[in-house]
Amino acid sequence: MFDIYALLSLCKCQTFIEWEKKIMLALTKKMIETKLNLKVFGNWVMIDETLYPLPLVQGNSKLGESVYHGSTLPTNETITCEYTDKSGTIHKLSESGTCPFTCKGCYGTTNNYNYESTKYYLIMRTRLLKNYPDIYFQLVRIQLESENIEKLRIHATGDFIKNEAMGYYNVLKDFPKIKAWTYTKVENDSDIELLDSLPNVNVVKSVIKGFGFNYGHCDYIMKVYEYLKSNNESVFICRCGTEDKNQPETIQHCSNCDGCSNHKYVLFIEHSTKYNAKKDKLFPEIVKLIHSERNLGKKMYKKLKSAGIIKMVLSNV
Repeated sequence: MFDIYALLSLCKCQTFIEWEKKIMLALTKKMIETKLNLKVFGNWVMIDETLYPLPLVQGNSKLGESVYHGSTLPTNETITCEYTDKSGTIHKLSESGTCPFTCKGCYGTTNNYNYESTKYYLIMRTRLLKNYPDIYFQLVRIQLESENIEKLRIHATGDFIKNEAMGYYNVLKDFPKIKAWTYTKVENDSDIELLDSLPNVNVVKSVIKGFGFNYGHCDYIMKVYEYLKSNNESVFICRCGTEDKNQPETIQHCSNCDGCSNHKYVLFIEHSTKYNAKKDKLFPEIVKLIHSERNLGKKMYKKLKSAGIIKMVLSNV
């Protein structure tokens, strides 16, 4: 039997959070080696003499550390990275993206996502999903069990490929306390609809009929928002891109927001591009709208929490 107390004695950490991370990683490693008979090296697993990153990774400062995600390659184009082996030889690695098409201004192709190390990481995770789907979802299940995950953003980049939604359905139906969400541009897919039917999962539609994608400049977001509201659709505007670093109360993370897990449509102000929303003349109006939505949500939450119908109410905010 695995001795958790022996592990604690080995963790030379200064904080409880560091202890917790080391313990969870050790538990994940032990479960993978015991249940799947695979070798684990840090956050990588060896399959057929090749190292692949584990499916789920802890969120960054934007998502929040309590949110995990399983990102894959964005766009529908072939992405290539270069890496150097121990001998100093340079190699190229290529893989096709997982999205149905390539979006203009895709943040998954900008900033940190342009680093060769990030592209390598996403290429190898995508290959793991494509080539070893059964192992992939066994690993997802083990991580959910061992790492005390409460919130899961299925994709931070990428979209559903064949059989992926069914794989997540078969796992997440057994973890009703985990709140999971994702976004998709794939339409009329029965597996995705089945995944979305789970009470603890929300699949946000990224394509709005008659308009286009669910992100853009302030004027576009306001038009789409008003259209969806006029049709009694469940819609929410993400605060990302409107934060003021000098006002900590405006900083929003996925870890302290339930917008994407409770609404059919979520709209995003274009960010991580040359467009600067804060210089847009409509920016103050967008901020007012966001704050009015969130204040209303808090009031409803306090009033209706005991009634157990929070999700139903928020879906109509």
